[in-house]
Amino acid sequence: MIQEPIHNLKIPHECKIGKRLTKKQFLENFSLKANEKKILKEDIQSITLEYLLNKHNINIAPFVDEENDYSEIAFIQVEILNQSKLKSIATIVQYIPYPLIVFFIYKNSLCINISPKRINKNDSTKLAVEESYFTNWIDLEQTNSLEEDFLKSLEIQNHPFTDFLSFYNSFLDKIVAFNASAYSGSLSVNEETKTILDEIAQCETKITELKNKIKKETNFSDKVNMNIELKKMKNKINDLKGKL
Repeated sequence: MIQEPIHNLKIPHECKIGKRLTKKQFLENFSLKANEKKILKEDIQSITLEYLLNKHNINIAPFVDEENDYSEIAFIQVEILNQSKLKSIATIVQYIPYPLIVFFIYKNSLCINISPKRINKNDSTKLAVEESYFTNWIDLEQTNSLEEDFLKSLEIQNHPFTDFLSFYNSFLDKIVAFNASAYSGSLSVNEETKTILDEIAQCETKITELKNKIKKETNFSDKVNMNIELKKMKNKINDLKGKL
């Protein structure tokens, strides 16, 4: 069996938990919608709290202010049964009230998810997800040099120990760099990288919408205009890729 990447991060043994989280715990502790209960039952094999980093087991300071509570960080591994349900599964896992770094495993493939959270202004005891970031799936049996460099960059010594927010953001930066490498061919990033990736994602969504509309459109003139817009979106993506 392939060595699971979450155990290659060189996290100190003192932080090791290795505790299976049961589906019953999710049902009892979180207000899951009907479709989420179905996904929890059918599309998730296992959820394991692998490591919990806090001031008691690692030399990293907590970071807490009015908007952030990075008192500790949990590393979770989730074995899933359905790749197409990834984002819905991530939403369920991210109900856990800690900043999480989640390693999703599907057969021999890996996807890493980070979802920065802020303190809920309506309930200071809760954290709300701001935005979710996912890597592309990595085939652990056929990793290329960029993927290997990315996984190596995640090792714990490659992140700042200033405080847990800086530590967490470092993981996020490396995920952004890896996602950008699909276009740039390198793991180097600049201040605009995240914004450019967001714009590319928006353009790709728009392209999908336009293609669906074109298939259904019966008016020739409207179809031509939509094809022109589609061409503009594709050109814009190429321009954006050139900036990475």
